[in-house]
This record gives sequence, structure tokens and C-alpha cells, in this order.
Amino acid sequence: MYQSEDRTTLLNKIIDFSRTIHDIQGLLLVGSGANGFRDEFSDLDLLIVVKNSKDVVQIHDQLQEYINHHFHVLKEKVYRHEEDIFVTCFFFENYLELDLGVWSKEKLRATKPYWKVMFDRENNEIQRILEESLTSHGFSNIDEAIQDSLSFIWQFYRSAAVALKRKQYMKAMKDMDFIRDQIIRFLCIQNGINYDFDKSIDQLDSPFLSKLKRTYEVKMNDESIQKVLFELIDLYFDVIGTMGDEDGKIIRSYLYEMLEV
Repeated sequence: MYQSEDRTTLLNKIIDFSRTIHDIQGLLLVGSGANGFRDEFSDLDLLIVVKNSKDVVQIHDQLQEYINHHFHVLKEKVYRHEEDIFVTCFFFENYLELDLGVWSKEKLRATKPYWKVMFDRENNEIQRILEESLTSHGFSNIDEAIQDSLSFIWQFYRSAAVALKRKQYMKAMKDMDFIRDQIIRFLCIQNGINYDFDKSIDQLDSPFLSKLKRTYEVKMNDESIQKVLFELIDLYFDVIGTMGDEDGKIIRSYLYEMLEV
């Protein structure tokens, strides 16, 4: 099993190697590592910023070759999200995981507010890009987030109800998990936690938390899943408040009729 020293060694070696490649503008430490790592179980999340889009493939290949040559990799998986955006997941023999992103500067954006710029050849340009993108893509307030959620949440209530009627219990449970995530999203926004909510929910101090925990106590049968589905609809609309009154009536009416309650 890896130690924190192994994680630090890997980080430092990738930083040192990245500095030798002129076309790499900088490197970011993201995820929990940006705040000092959550605990000894935290993996390593890095993002390499490449100056020019045309160089991303070559630099990705260089980094992949370097890591495989200098470390014992058990498994790896490459995801190419766009022509100039790669994420490669490495799993080492000591069971440390490295998620290594290679992005062109042109596509760089903040997907969460937690990052630490380890180096930048262009006088804090990376920091500026991230802060601007976070402001432009983040929700300005909870009302905007609620409106966004209400625009699609009905689909998951409907899908869960249809799955239940078809005796597709695992499909219904999956849809209910998405509804829980939306509830967690709002609880965290209300408590000043806007990102990584799935890692923070157990620490929240909210009267809704005990109700949310009870929705995980569900069995694979009609009665249990139906009971929890109605608990989730009540909890969801209690959390978002009066903004969802009209939508809540429509969804509740649909569920009552669909499930013949």
C-alpha cells in the first residue's frame, strides 16, 4: 500500500519532467491535493496545460512514456474527451492512482474552485484563466441552480416510476440516486459548499440530513422503492422551498396516478 511519501515523490517527479518540456505552460494540482490532501487514501489529480493545441497529443504521449518507464503501472486507461483534452488514469503497483489531464490552454477552464498552480511559465496566466472561467460558468445564486434543476428533475422521477412499474428495480434505484445528488447539491450550496458535494455531505449540519439518510434504507421490492421515491419527492421540494411549488404538484400528481396510490 502506498504511503503519502510515494504520492509526493510521484508529484515532484512529474513536475520536474514537465518543466523540461518547453511547450508545457504549467501544471496544476487539483482535487483534494490542492488543499493538502484529504487523508492517506487520497489519489493524485494533476492537470498539464499545453501552450498550443497542436502539441497536446505529442506531449500526452511523452508523459505517458515517461510514467511507464519510471514507475510500475498495473493498469492505465486513456480518455480523449476532445482533440486537445486527454485524461489518463494510472494505477500503480503500490495501489496509488494518478489521474493525469493534458489540456490545451485554449480549452482550459475551471470545473471546480480547488486548484493549486505548481508552476506557470507565463506570470500567473493560468490562475487568471481559471478564475475567469469559474465566474462565468458557476451559478450566481441558489435560485439559478434551482431553476436549472427543475428543468430536468421531472425526467428522473418519471423514469424511476416507469422502471418501478416494469419491475426494473436497479434502474429505479439509479434514477433515485440522481435525485439524491440534486438534494445534496442544494444542501451544500445552502451551507456554502458548492463543489465536491459527495465528499462533504456527511459533515453537513442540516435538519434535512437525517431524512436523506433514511432514503438509503431501501429494499428491492415495489413497496420499499415506492415509499422511498415519495420520501425523495417530499425532501427535494422541502429543500428547494416555494420556488418548486408548481412543479411539485405536477410531479406528485403524476406519481400518484402512475403508481396508483
